[in-house]
Amino acid sequence: MRVRLNETSSAVKHRGGDVKRDRGRQLTQLVVCTVLFLVLYIGKGAFPERVAQVGPQLLGVIERNIDFRAAFAALGGTMTDEKDLLEGLEQFCVTVFGAQQETESEDVPVQVLQPEPVRVDEPPQTAVEPESPAYQVGDVVETFAVEGQELPENYTYNELYLGELETADPVEGKLTSAFGYRDHPTIGTYAVHGGVDIGAAKGTAVRAFADATVEFVGESEDFGLYLQLKHENTVSTFYSHCESISVKEGEQVKAGQQIAQVGSTGKSTGPHLHFEVRLGQVRLDPMHYITLREA
Repeated sequence: MRVRLNETSSAVKHRGGDVKRDRGRQLTQLVVCTVLFLVLYIGKGAFPERVAQVGPQLLGVIERNIDFRAAFAALGGTMTDEKDLLEGLEQFCVTVFGAQQETESEDVPVQVLQPEPVRVDEPPQTAVEPESPAYQVGDVVETFAVEGQELPENYTYNELYLGELETADPVEGKLTSAFGYRDHPTIGTYAVHGGVDIGAAKGTAVRAFADATVEFVGESEDFGLYLQLKHENTVSTFYSHCESISVKEGEQVKAGQQIAQVGSTGKSTGPHLHFEVRLGQVRLDPMHYITLREA
């Protein structure tokens, strides 16, 4: 029985000590809360923004074991002016509440940096020569000069632009007499030749230089059997000394179509085709526009 009474008494004494310590802790917490309340109450008028940051955490103090003596000592050491008081109070709150003061931030507009364009080295540009202006019908394509007597008006050695004509050689043969001045083979005088003579076998096909309308068909002492075709752009072609003619006036013909046969009619020294090219009233050198091939 004595042993049991001694154990019970010891337990009661131990519990009594715990009660006294709990009461002391509660008293300390009460004093601290009172002091903090006064500090917050006074500081609310002077530093309302700072107090608002730490006020909500006061209730958590009474549930923690804090070294308040050291905290108040540090606070008292900084109470020299308003700025120090504010900083001391912030440090005190950190110590007591364990709260980390958040740095005030303002809404700063975010600047989005655009990436700099990547420069790609481009190959050097090759200078492009401007295209030559389009020729108009009658423009000089190439200039030619021949020594000797000047040609009469409406004759030219120059190559003139006839437009976009699809052309064909009038006959297969070889050049026997050129365009320009010459000794005429039958009359024996020095005279201008308004076309070219192309020697070919009798009966060789004579073909249209380009699409055309048969302008006229005729016969004369000088030219024998002849015909003239009218093409686009005031271009016309003349064919003479023919053996026969296979088209009639007003007929539509195509480039390369047979229109006659080589002969030696009129004033002629042998089978050949006398061929002329005209632009309006101007006689041109036919060799600028045809290619001769021997049969």
